[in-house]
Amino acid sequence: MEVAKKRTVLSRTIEIIFLIVFGLFNLIPIFWGVFTSIKTAADISSMPPKFRFIPTLTHYVQVLTTGFAPCIMHSLMYCVLSILFTLVVAYLAGYGFARRKFPLKRMLFLIVILGIPLSGGSSTLLIPNYMTMTRLRMINHWYTMPIIFTAYHLPQAIWLMIAGVKGIPLELEEAARIDGVSQWYIITRLLPPLMLPSYAAASLLGFIGSWNDYITSSVMVSRSDLKTVQQAIYDYMGFYGREWGPLTAASTLAIIPIIIVFTFFGKQLVSGLTAGAVKG
Repeated sequence: MEVAKKRTVLSRTIEIIFLIVFGLFNLIPIFWGVFTSIKTAADISSMPPKFRFIPTLTHYVQVLTTGFAPCIMHSLMYCVLSILFTLVVAYLAGYGFARRKFPLKRMLFLIVILGIPLSGGSSTLLIPNYMTMTRLRMINHWYTMPIIFTAYHLPQAIWLMIAGVKGIPLELEEAARIDGVSQWYIITRLLPPLMLPSYAAASLLGFIGSWNDYITSSVMVSRSDLKTVQQAIYDYMGFYGREWGPLTAASTLAIIPIIIVFTFFGKQLVSGLTAGAVKG
């Protein structure tokens, strides 16, 4: 028993040490960028690096007064619209896959599963998508990126919604029908409150993918009044060098929405993904 306890303590200690090292390995670049963003240009270029300096918000003022703030709003608009479109379509499709029998159901479900890798964006389909959107005259509009993001994230969202619907007992719907409840009420009022983890997981994954996208948005949108936050960050990487102060300040501002979203929906994300792993 003592030997088993010692092995357990040793394994837990190793796990904790590994997690600490892994966490520091991922957080050091973020902290370095934050510290760089509050240094003066002279402190940034000094060698060796200065760890004692007078903080300044000059770079943040420069970034926010030179067109970066509208780009944040553009990205937020694209993310919100794509999430709304994705949730509505994915929920209806997920309910159909989970509760209905129809021809070619297995084949269509396989197509959905094969489309999940697109949830992170696909450079392979960038050129065909660009050609299609160009022929439809849907390039460089406010709705261009929401449509693209919805198409990219829809397969994964459908998969999560199928898991969410299957996690709700069918007897609940049958009891509601016996009480005289309509199908419309079941779909729009009864089930949605019970599927919050699936909604949160699909929304969070869609938000991260849309917010961090650069390649697709740089091809589909070239107007300055439609730029995304990632395009605005890249503007600080000029031909003659990088403006490290504004670049790190803009990057720091760009990760704040991700942190906020994870803070409020992190637990829901775990619940939604767990349901997908068990029920999918």
